[in-house]
Amino acid sequence: MNYSLPTEIISNIFEYVSITDLVRIESTCRLFQSFALCEIEKRIIRSTRDEWGILIHLGQVLAKPIRFDSRTKKAYYSIAMDPIKIKTMFDHRRPIHCSLLKKNRTKVAPSQIKYQSYSEKGFIINIEKGMEEGKTLELNVQNELCQVNASLTRLASPVLIQQTEQETLKKDSQPIKSMAPSPLTYTLQITELSLPLSTLAT
Repeated sequence: MNYSLPTEIISNIFEYVSITDLVRIESTCRLFQSFALCEIEKRIIRSTRDEWGILIHLGQVLAKPIRFDSRTKKAYYSIAMDPIKIKTMFDHRRPIHCSLLKKNRTKVAPSQIKYQSYSEKGFIINIEKGMEEGKTLELNVQNELCQVNASLTRLASPVLIQQTEQETLKKDSQPIKSMAPSPLTYTLQITELSLPLSTLAT
């Protein structure tokens, strides 16, 4: 393609363009689309570490950029987190509310950097009724702001009375009985986050 400027100069100019304008150029100017996508990829991998996070079940986890797909025009982030435990007393559908977080751009000391909800509209990961013990589900949850991959597992019910305790209770004429049912325990882990250009640009 014939450019009025050498490609090296165009690339250097794009280094000084905001990511909001890069996304606008990518969607409106086919001539510079490849330059815009290339610069967006560099910004995501090199310049936006710890830019995004997720609030999940009152806990906060950070997202680390791993790649940008120019075909789907999405940025992908890995989520390093330990599975969180969720307990419920009854087998019923339970929503787990999550929010996309973005680093506060206010200039403060590194130790005071905080994250805030990107939007009032978060996303929900549902624990469905009737999930079998020991079963793991791979979930894909998305809305217009983001998409997450997650792993949900229902753990086996805990043994409330050990074998030695059971033998002792057999000798007791009035064994103690639990009045409450055993809680159902699940583990939830988000593994990947992806963001479209429309989210990255705001």
